[in-house]
Amino acid sequence: MGSLAESLHLVFFPFLARSHMIPMLETARLAAERGVRVTLVTTPANAHLVRPTLDRANSYISTSHPPMELRLIPFPAAENGLPDGCENLTAVPIPLAANFFAAVFGLRAPLDALLRDLHPDALISDALFPWTTALASEHGIPRLIFQVTGLLPLCAANDLDLHRPYEAVSGRGEPFAIPGFPHPIKLTRAELPEVFDFPYMLGLLREAELTSYGVVVNSFYDLEPNYADHYRKVGPREVYLVGPVAIAGAQPQEGGKEDAARDPCLSWLDGKADDSVVYVSFGTLCRFSDAQLRELALGLEASGHPFLWAVRADGGVGEGWMPEGYEGRVAGRGLVARGWVPQREILAHRALGGYVVHCGWNSVTEAVCSGVPLVTWPLHSEQFVIEKLLVDVLGVARPMWEGFKSVLDGEKEVVKAETVASSVALLMGGGPEAQAARKRMKELGEAAARAVTEGGSSHGDVGRMIQGLTACSVQRGKAVAKE
Repeated sequence: MGSLAESLHLVFFPFLARSHMIPMLETARLAAERGVRVTLVTTPANAHLVRPTLDRANSYISTSHPPMELRLIPFPAAENGLPDGCENLTAVPIPLAANFFAAVFGLRAPLDALLRDLHPDALISDALFPWTTALASEHGIPRLIFQVTGLLPLCAANDLDLHRPYEAVSGRGEPFAIPGFPHPIKLTRAELPEVFDFPYMLGLLREAELTSYGVVVNSFYDLEPNYADHYRKVGPREVYLVGPVAIAGAQPQEGGKEDAARDPCLSWLDGKADDSVVYVSFGTLCRFSDAQLRELALGLEASGHPFLWAVRADGGVGEGWMPEGYEGRVAGRGLVARGWVPQREILAHRALGGYVVHCGWNSVTEAVCSGVPLVTWPLHSEQFVIEKLLVDVLGVARPMWEGFKSVLDGEKEVVKAETVASSVALLMGGGPEAQAARKRMKELGEAAARAVTEGGSSHGDVGRMIQGLTACSVQRGKAVAKE
């Protein structure tokens, strides 16, 4: 990118949730690898989530480029009735969720002070910080929105807010279509993201999007071509598709200390046949009832297929849910892993043949990169809309169950063990539908790799973003010189 990029200083401000922080940090890394000066901003209790990846990236970014920098701003926990250190959405008890989001809005003043100190050329901030558009304008710099979901759900949110077809249905389970949408997918009111129950917040998000300089999306053109074209019709702002960011740019060489302590999950997979294991994981924000966990456990046991099940160990599940003698009965065939697991490496393992996924976008893109077909089990937010992309548009997944689905915990129905067993068996059984999904996912994985290499669409969009922001900086400098 040359000397122009090296004169550019970008501030990245991710939302305070692990699923939002990871892709933005990877995107910041891509900018740093091209010589851009990068500052990442978060709060003290989140620093430990950021520093390892930042230090790792700095270790292999060219020494001719400035290292990525971390700056911390205070989080107003006590002022908003939150326990000390409760600064990440993953750690927030459900009754305190409103307090957490109020505290997030309280980050405006410390970020304002930091921007006055840093004098960056642009601010790239998470979509859930709508107030940063006006803040960036006050500093005379562009604000780019970082979206942690795909293009189809973004198009759906815009079109639903514009046409409001859900207002014409008689109940939460009645299906409707979105007027003018590229595909005739059907949704219900119960499947819409929770933000649709908060029109004020929805309005803030849309206004911020339409008045921002641009939008950065962790997707690539060949994954959602119809929706890339459709999304670009919304408002006069730039759109940059830069993903999948997890596999883009320079990567550290294999070997060394990381291989010396191989994760137990990967060692377990080493002993399994190719494409034989189904991976089960529902992300960092899932909350299942004990009854649902028992049914899921029994269903995996009854499926007859090897499985690796990642279960949260930080309060996301209850106690006493596991059926008596369960781990002994499935020993050798099934592994229940508690806490963090190396998901990217698991999905890339030769033994992995399928994935029961909650439809979180990070997990979806990781599955695409590895060419792994899916069974969908959405839980909240835009995950039910992403399910439509995977099942109805791309044809790389089958739903865990048909029928009524809801983002609300109080409306969720317990999925029975027989349903789990039959869905896993169909995914892993090698039938025509499963073979077609596997073939299509392999093709998408190859397209993802092409997108992020030199000459690819996403690689080009990263360069286009840097060039555009550099031009803005130069223009702003000329305007200041005239004053």
